[in-house]
Amino acid sequence: MRKYPQQSERIKEFAEIVCSQVKSKWAHNLLKYELTAHIEDQKAAYLEAGIDEFTAEARAIEEMGDPVEVGSYFNQVHRFNRERIPNIIMWIIAGIIALIGTVSGLILLFAVLMAGRQYILAVAVGVSFIFFGLLIAFTFVTVWIGVSDMILGYQLIKDYKSRQEKRDKK
Repeated sequence: MRKYPQQSERIKEFAEIVCSQVKSKWAHNLLKYELTAHIEDQKAAYLEAGIDEFTAEARAIEEMGDPVEVGSYFNQVHRFNRERIPNIIMWIIAGIIALIGTVSGLILLFAVLMAGRQYILAVAVGVSFIFFGLLIAFTFVTVWIGVSDMILGYQLIKDYKSRQEKRDKK
């Protein structure tokens, strides 16, 4: 757990306004910590220069800029990336397919070995099941990437056309 620097109400208010502009809730604690630390550092520099505490804090906050504008910049940096979700799902499914192929190959290999018949055939069949599972998994990955690119490309074109239509109406 992070220890927050000492905060005044003005610093808390500035950080809250900045965070209100950021849609990604997971970034709020990090942003509050970083903003508070920067403001406190600048305030300390002003205090060392002989400026009174109230004025030093006010200048340090003022130097950070407009909180709404700063928050909108942070929102661009910390936005949620929807393109990651299909890739994560794809790799999970590919991993499951590879795991099923590997486990089924090992079970078959073990069963034949326990029966004590045709050792070389058992190894060949078990290893082929393993490789077949991996082949299916990676085929799925390559097909999924193509399909997800087509879907995302379609969505980008659709968004672009809707923005053009809105602009043309104005």
